[in-house]
Amino acid sequence: MKLNLIIYFFVFIFGCQQKVQEIQEIRPNILFIAIDDLRPELGCYGAPVKSPHIDKLASEGILFNRHYVQFAVCIPSRAALLTGLRSERTHQLYGPPVWKDVPGVQSWGNTFSEANYQTISLGKIWHITGGENSDKFDITWKPHYKYTYADSKSQKDWINFRELRSKNVPVKEIENLCPITESADVHDSTYVDGKVAHRAIVEMRKLAESKKPFMMAVGFVKPHLPLNAPKKYWDLYNEDEIELAPNPEFPKNMPEIAFSGHPNFFNYTYGEYPALEKGKAMNDKTAKHLRHAYRAATSYSDAQVGLVLNELKALGLDENTIVVLWGDHGWHLGDAGHWGKQTNFEYATRSPLIIKVPASENKNIKTDALVETVDIMPTLMELCDIPKAKVSDGKSLVPFLENPHRNWKDAVYHVFNRRKMIDGKRTLIIGHAVRTEKYRYISWRVGWGLTGEEIATELYDYENDPFETINVVQDPDYRKVKEQMENLLKRGPTNDI
Repeated sequence: MKLNLIIYFFVFIFGCQQKVQEIQEIRPNILFIAIDDLRPELGCYGAPVKSPHIDKLASEGILFNRHYVQFAVCIPSRAALLTGLRSERTHQLYGPPVWKDVPGVQSWGNTFSEANYQTISLGKIWHITGGENSDKFDITWKPHYKYTYADSKSQKDWINFRELRSKNVPVKEIENLCPITESADVHDSTYVDGKVAHRAIVEMRKLAESKKPFMMAVGFVKPHLPLNAPKKYWDLYNEDEIELAPNPEFPKNMPEIAFSGHPNFFNYTYGEYPALEKGKAMNDKTAKHLRHAYRAATSYSDAQVGLVLNELKALGLDENTIVVLWGDHGWHLGDAGHWGKQTNFEYATRSPLIIKVPASENKNIKTDALVETVDIMPTLMELCDIPKAKVSDGKSLVPFLENPHRNWKDAVYHVFNRRKMIDGKRTLIIGHAVRTEKYRYISWRVGWGLTGEEIATELYDYENDPFETINVVQDPDYRKVKEQMENLLKRGPTNDI
């Protein structure tokens, strides 16, 4: 009798283990693709940009037309993605990973590793100073970032140029500066993103031989500055036909603190093109060239995305793999008078988001629902049957993925920082922003939170002024709208749907 019980016990335990293994084997894989500085200027978003591979992915899933990041610069945006926490909670800016000090925080790699996923991070996922050493992936790999190819004099790391500029060395006196654009007639794998795509294919082939579910994150850097891409992608466009921004001037009544200063654009040489000068507008010749370069770099990234997606399909992994494509923030190309990121305006805070769930019947859908970067991690956790995080600021999009026509958030929130001399001290100013379907309201205040001294406010009406040409916060006709938006900002984010 006792022997029989022991046998039954081990049969039961073995059966449970086998059942758990079977469940693990059918759990979905994740292929997460991050693209640096990518604004929603893609074919699938209605732009005259050649992005056939991303367009195809959009046709197989759901495209979010109004996805907003939490902070329009790399480190804090990726911290929000990879923790599901808002910048208002982590206070993550540009330095070390302060998010790890939040009680109960769960980072992306740790979460999936603990759920028995094979975890791989390739290319730029965490920013190099943003916390990857505080997270855990089975494999973390980054190529050497050589920013240019053609000119041997310009193959030094970008950080060296920034260091020289920080010492106020005049640009003309700095030899070997990195060119802001390049169109070398080389193979795709010559540049960094081609190397990342190749490594992703190598790792994917290994994963195909394993029954264990995987979470593979692949990070491409273009169209991050400098705007370099193989010549064949430049040849896709005629520079003379490249249109300029429809709103090349600063918004009327824009407070000074809202201006970014275009900091990214003063670390490079411009060749035959007149350089952007501080305090001056970009000339049309350079603007067209840079917009051309941005499209070439975008098409180059799209081609690398295509290599990865095609291999996923060739290996038969696409049938059980959730694919997410995400831009870490937008990018100004002369819009609202700005170049680069680092603002609270639409072109900096809005970025692409595409989600493909292979078993879903909802395909080729474009939605204007308001969603945020912090929503992505809880969405993937739910799709992979991982328990909810102990602390999270995001709302799982699974109900929306199942019914894309339902009501969703009434507002999304984001911030950006500035420094301002107050009483002789360099003081942190945070621009707290709330975006609804029709409006964006921004309150610039001393420090984190809404209790500090208010420095300036902004209000933009996207229904009547889609290109942000005027700050109407002082317009008496918008008094009620201002009050409503102020109340939304004070209320803060809510996950009640």
